Amino acid sequence: MEPPKSVYRTDNGTIIIELVLRNVMQLFNSLDPSPFHEKELDPDAEEYIFNAVVDQPKKIPVKMAIYLPEESITESTRESIILGIHNHFIYKSSVSDRELRRLFERGRIVLLIAMGFLFGSLLGRQYLATLEQSLPVRMAEEGLLIFGWVTLWEPVYIFIYGWWPIVQKRRIYDKITAMEVEVLPVPTSKQASPGSAPGVRNASPDTT
Repeated sequence: MEPPKSVYRTDNGTIIIELVLRNVMQLFNSLDPSPFHEKELDPDAEEYIFNAVVDQPKKIPVKMAIYLPEESITESTRESIILGIHNHFIYKSSVSDRELRRLFERGRIVLLIAMGFLFGSLLGRQYLATLEQSLPVRMAEEGLLIFGWVTLWEPVYIFIYGWWPIVQKRRIYDKITAMEVEVLPVPTSKQASPGSAPGVRNASPDTT
């Protein structure tokens, strides 16, 4: 069986993620008053870029092509777009780092609390074992044991499973940060229009 074909265009083994814009403001958050190279990306643009990179095999290089009307492309605009995309995902990567540190800090705290409850439940079981055995006493023993182990559920989840989605997300941000970005004029009618091909996203109409 042949492997599935990518919906994205490739160039010398590099996958190209393409985004067609009518103006630069479609790429950035219009409510952010920062200069272009420091602006946050529009949430829809961020989601598209992130999901497009997630879709690609890890070991295959990826680059991005931003298409704009030729008259709106200047050297300053090109640099601002490239810096803006990279700076945005550098920031998102640093946010993931902080999120991971806070998660492990919480994990250590809840682990200490859980170990205290487990220690107390085991002491309680030892005390109950000295009493005359009856159904209520045995139920209390089993309840203490279950309670002690249940308190370990959250720290166990954090240290085994909870950290991985954050690390995976950070790796995608880092890959986008290192990704080559090109700002190109929208091809003329004599050329294949990027918006007509699969794997190419036309930005939604600007509502501003």
